[in-house]
Amino acid sequence: SCWAASALSLVSRDCTVFCEPSVTMKFAVLLAGLLCLANAGTLKTRAAEKYPVYSPGAAGSVETCEGITCQPVDCKSPFKYQSPEEAGTCCPLCWADSVKVPEDRSWAKGMTGGVGMNNNADPILCRDVVCLAPDCPEYDQFFDGRCCTKCKSSKTVTPANLAKDFKEMN
Repeated sequence: SCWAASALSLVSRDCTVFCEPSVTMKFAVLLAGLLCLANAGTLKTRAAEKYPVYSPGAAGSVETCEGITCQPVDCKSPFKYQSPEEAGTCCPLCWADSVKVPEDRSWAKGMTGGVGMNNNADPILCRDVVCLAPDCPEYDQFFDGRCCTKCKSSKTVTPANLAKDFKEMN
């Protein structure tokens, strides 16, 4: 009945301290919680030592911006100047609550979403596939049994070719 206490190695092997598993489990949960709290406090202390946080209004008791030089900022509309105290940073910022920028899609003019699968391809295995348009004349194109039509110049042995050939041999 004292299996949990002996497993934790917190009591002697003869189970003289705890005899009820429920008491043992409560003790184990309490101990684990205390260890987690102690570890969390250590992690917070380490993080604070390694990564300082700017604390505006700390009255000089915490100065993490020491040695940081700020560049002058010129805030143009719709941006507004925001002081380091307002922003919670070491340097001032130009801040805008909302900026509306028209989307420029001119670079996509003439682009397509690709071409469909080859008519001889398996309609189940190649469902929803989008192939790149072959960059060769039609007489130089071939179909190798997979989804897309390819140029003969790309007819090289790839791992996919080897897997297909292996599958066909078995």
